[in-house]
Amino acid sequence: MSRYLNPPILIRDYKQYSMHIFGFIAFVSTFGLAILALFQHIDTEHANLALYIPYGILVFFLNLFYLKAIRLSREDYEAQLKKEKEYSQDLLKSQKRFLRYAVHETNTPLAVIMANIELYEMEKGKHPALQNIEAATKNIFGIYDDLSYLTKQDKIEYPKQYIILSDFIKSRIAFFDIVAKQSGLHFNLVDKSEKALLHFNETKLQRIIDNNITNAIKYTHDDNQIHIILSHSAKEICFEISSNSNMIEDPTHIFDAYYREDSIEDGLGLGLNLVQNICKIENVNIVLHSSEENTSFAYYFPKGKQ
Repeated sequence: MSRYLNPPILIRDYKQYSMHIFGFIAFVSTFGLAILALFQHIDTEHANLALYIPYGILVFFLNLFYLKAIRLSREDYEAQLKKEKEYSQDLLKSQKRFLRYAVHETNTPLAVIMANIELYEMEKGKHPALQNIEAATKNIFGIYDDLSYLTKQDKIEYPKQYIILSDFIKSRIAFFDIVAKQSGLHFNLVDKSEKALLHFNETKLQRIIDNNITNAIKYTHDDNQIHIILSHSAKEICFEISSNSNMIEDPTHIFDAYYREDSIEDGLGLGLNLVQNICKIENVNIVLHSSEENTSFAYYFPKGKQ
């Protein structure tokens, strides 16, 4: 509906226009009276300022009334602004409650699907149809894990522990291997980390690794390899993932929330933003390189307790 057909808006606009017109009249009256008084003061021979006292009183009250109207208008505006702010906050709280509920309710069916696939494969072996279901379910698991972290990050603590990064990476590769194979992709892991220990929270680490692996699977050209290199120095442990994919056109915005360069690909556009936030908190440096032939993300984790 047009704003001009909305009665509350029409009334509010009418009040605003009326107040401005009244203010203009008060200003013109004040200015005119001042000019007349000035000329009377100059023409002392015929000066009779007493005649203008009633007009001065009238103009004074006109301005006083106008200032009162402005104050009331401001109070109405502040009250309306406060009301809209409270409404927005209530809406945001409802959205968060719904998201937490949806995430919680999603976990059970996903776990049941995965458990039944594993039971079937244990009894009857691999089946192509079930492998497709498993790959799709694991993609949903990635979205579920991201949303679960986002809804809980401000409410729970994430204790750190010592993790052998190479073993952790291998477990995540194994998890996503079937998803990669759906696009004819294969992982190529080069481990130079020498079982280096990383002091990090496992949930946060999984969000970093999983988002990078799923992005590589999503954007790598079919029938290619996804290269993962693990290395370490005296102060850092490096996780680097690279593949043959389209060049990132705007690297400055690739970590922004809801930003996606390829709108054709599915996704919320939250993964890399979540990764960047974790890295900022945990002092992990990110180095991005992208060209027409190759795109790589390197993460430098500090060694020792942080």
